[in-house]
Amino acid sequence: MNIFKCIGKTFVLSIALAALPHQSAYSDPINPVMPEEMQGVSVIPLDNHPVPDILKDQARVEIAQMKSQGYVDSDESSVAYLEAAKSDKKRLKSMSEVAPSLKILPANIDNSNLGQATLLGAIASGGYTDEGWTGVNRLFVVPKLGLVGLEEVDYVASGGGFAMIKEAINQDVNGNPAILRVKQSQSQKSLSELTWATDRKIYTLSVNRALKTQQAIEEFLSLARAISD
Repeated sequence: MNIFKCIGKTFVLSIALAALPHQSAYSDPINPVMPEEMQGVSVIPLDNHPVPDILKDQARVEIAQMKSQGYVDSDESSVAYLEAAKSDKKRLKSMSEVAPSLKILPANIDNSNLGQATLLGAIASGGYTDEGWTGVNRLFVVPKLGLVGLEEVDYVASGGGFAMIKEAINQDVNGNPAILRVKQSQSQKSLSELTWATDRKIYTLSVNRALKTQQAIEEFLSLARAISD
């Protein structure tokens, strides 16, 4: 997921484009100036997205690859950010350490497998306000699944919005359109990302494996559907 911040406003392009470095709140934010401010959740055809044509072309390639081969060709760094976060002991904090710095109310995961999983740590993210950070990321080890990251940003608190590429939507999370993207590098290392939005938050659920069978995809969707604002 690529998070673009502009003068306190947040615009999210829901599919990471190959021409941009992977943007996760596990890494440092990038801050390009957007041509217009976005509010709420929108589903917009790719041709109408306010980004350069070169990025639209890259998105078309990725969308076509997902449809034809079930994964997107990616570089090594874009499939390894969960492992990198796990290794960064200085940034990962306990939720009790992170909570006082947050404006966002973290999602309830008690009814999901994440509630029983091992929490490796959390990182404050999103936009910073006088009341605290508007996003938080948690990193888990989930039995029989692997290393799982949950990113959430309260775009209402951030004063921004979420724009989904219409052609990339291929799943559904509790009635909300969602984008599942499987990334695979030349070394066959893989990572899968599911991005969706509620009427308040943007979520990305990631796992360090390829979800290619329908059973694996449905199990991952069930994990996402058990998360609540």
